[in-house]
Amino acid sequence: MIKLSNVSYRYSDGTHALHDINLEINDGEFVYITGTTGSGKSTLIKLLDTEVVPTKGTVEVNGVNVGKLRYSKVPLYRRTIGVVFQEYRLLEKKTVFENIAFALEAVDTPKVKLRKRVREVLKLVDLSDKYSSMAKKISGGQQQRTAIARAIANKPKILIADEPTGNLDPTTSDEIISLFEKINKEEGTTILIVTHDADVVRNHPKRTIKIEQGHIVDDRFGATIDDIAKAEMEETQQLELTRQEQIIKEEEESAKKIEAEYNV
Repeated sequence: MIKLSNVSYRYSDGTHALHDINLEINDGEFVYITGTTGSGKSTLIKLLDTEVVPTKGTVEVNGVNVGKLRYSKVPLYRRTIGVVFQEYRLLEKKTVFENIAFALEAVDTPKVKLRKRVREVLKLVDLSDKYSSMAKKISGGQQQRTAIARAIANKPKILIADEPTGNLDPTTSDEIISLFEKINKEEGTTILIVTHDADVVRNHPKRTIKIEQGHIVDDRFGATIDDIAKAEMEETQQLELTRQEQIIKEEEESAKKIEAEYNV
């Protein structure tokens, strides 16, 4: 179970990324986390992965107070969490099998057990026929499947995916989300997916948590397509507004310089 109680986080530059967050995610849930760039989604993931600790409040994962975790205990804790990135982060000069095995080798898994688990996850992600293929020579969708397989190799209780469909076409994106659903069902893994993909949320409705400006502004089951589309539009408008404000600022500074020179 994931439980955040009155959690706030402020970066060293003074930026408030999260404000008084209260959130519970039960074991075995499948949850989407949505929001615009800079909304606090990434900070939430960093808190769960112990990359940062809360400025205020408590973060509990499977009964562990993450903010109080000793540095020496962090590696053991991280074995309970799998992370999948948008850019895959595979070892390109290694085979699919070797990429998955790497996660098990890192925790000194015995060879017999290692080979058995790699075969299990290869079957689960439908890559049994690609075990000897070089990672750099398979398709984007297959690379993402390999990354997912590596992330679940150690049977984590929680799997976090950060924009896992960001580099994929719609058909492949649908297949990847179906794979996450399969892992959720067959391995009982809690799934958290950070996404901007409105089609994914619409086609595979789940509990959806929306974060804006460090606050949870929506938490409900089912697709929130209108909210996501609105958020994307607001983000575009905000970027344009920021650009215009910068132009105005530069023009004002230029005018002040000319005025100062004229007065001289």
